[in-house]
Amino acid sequence: MTAPFLSLAQIRNRLILTARWVLRDHRPGPDGRCPICRTANCPVATAARNVLRAAKQVQQRSTATEPTTPDPNDPQQTG
Repeated sequence: MTAPFLSLAQIRNRLILTARWVLRDHRPGPDGRCPICRTANCPVATAARNVLRAAKQVQQRSTATEPTTPDPNDPQQTG
């Protein structure tokens, strides 16, 4: 599927999968440096962690909505 036909949840899931893939590739070696970037604090891995953190926060926010209580002043609708 191409991007115009993806739902927001599908886009979020693809971002998460890509971030996890990046973290696997940019995992520090025994010397503490990224095998691809050859730096101690890999900016690519940091960006991938930030994507995962943001996706987790969005998920928690969307599932943590409070149930609405019916307003006693609103008339009841009959079906």
